[in-house]
Amino acid sequence: MKNALLLFLLTIIGGPVLTAAQLVDKGRAAVLSGDLQAAITIYAAIGGGSQNAALSAEYGWVLTKAGYFDLALTQFDRALQLDKTDAGVLYYTSAVLASLGLAEVAAEISRPAPAWILGNENLQGGHLRNDLVGPYQKEITAGTGLLIQRRYASAVDRYHRMTKKYPGERQAWAGYAIALESIGAYKAAARAVAKDIALSVSADTKTRDMLTSHKKELEVRPALETPIRKTKANELVMGRYLVFFGGSVNRTSTDTLINMNFRAGKFLTNNFDVGINASLISGYSNSDYNGLSAGISARYLTPLPVPAPLSFALGTRLQYAPAPTDKTSFYLSPGVSYFLPKGSLDLTLDLGLAGALKNTRTISVGYTLHLGGTK
Repeated sequence: MKNALLLFLLTIIGGPVLTAAQLVDKGRAAVLSGDLQAAITIYAAIGGGSQNAALSAEYGWVLTKAGYFDLALTQFDRALQLDKTDAGVLYYTSAVLASLGLAEVAAEISRPAPAWILGNENLQGGHLRNDLVGPYQKEITAGTGLLIQRRYASAVDRYHRMTKKYPGERQAWAGYAIALESIGAYKAAARAVAKDIALSVSADTKTRDMLTSHKKELEVRPALETPIRKTKANELVMGRYLVFFGGSVNRTSTDTLINMNFRAGKFLTNNFDVGINASLISGYSNSDYNGLSAGISARYLTPLPVPAPLSFALGTRLQYAPAPTDKTSFYLSPGVSYFLPKGSLDLTLDLGLAGALKNTRTISVGYTLHLGGTK
């Protein structure tokens, strides 16, 4: 976009690429000659994001001359934040405030006019004369305003209509090329530049060469590609229901324990779910510990910083479990979940913290199926 703007500058003012100081002089010369269109384009290239308070204010002052008061006030806000004591900032600000009817306020903060304005009465105390500006120039000014505001789709429409209405005007084609390039329509932009070149018979050789080079670059520039965004683990599960099936097999010195687990619940957020649990435990030589258990549980999941859909899960479970005494057990269950399109593979370590199975550690694996739509 910056290269395109420089091309636009060359289209308007001609000549080689200039330094910032030289562009300021060119911008001021354009203001003095009454060519606000060229002036605004030049100042937009060097003053829009400048840390120079006086330059930002000068840019805002030029914008007011063309009637862009809202844009101008934004520049004055920036300039005053950078340096509200600068003489240039105060002069330009006071001049604009005076033109807005705030004469007393303007008089209080006014400073002497910069040297380049002194002696040019048409620049002081009011706007430049625009009685000789025709409909075409007004349309170009409006198109430039859209580019300055980065309203590129609107600019494409306006410049397209201008090229139909004024097919022999270079500025219309140059602005059209910038707007098209800004939305990624590179081939169409190249065609607009080609039209600009065809109309640039009076332009100097360097300008024509630069335009030709840019046209060739646009013709081969690859089309914009929208990157395929991979969904993060557990990013789109809020509101979905879940059904888990899993189990574990553990061996002790005396028993082979088999635990079949079932869980049903719902994701309240992308990171938190609640549910009910049921388990069928068998394999204890003491049959008092075998049988069906049930309870409630909750999990918090957070994606891990790895290039895979892995999430760390921290769960808790309060559950009735078969036992001679202390039948209510409490578990803490850290683990990991590998998310798939319709569910997740889960590896969990159940740590018994209270109840008959206190101090036990059981590793279980299973699959969670996700059901329903998302919120």
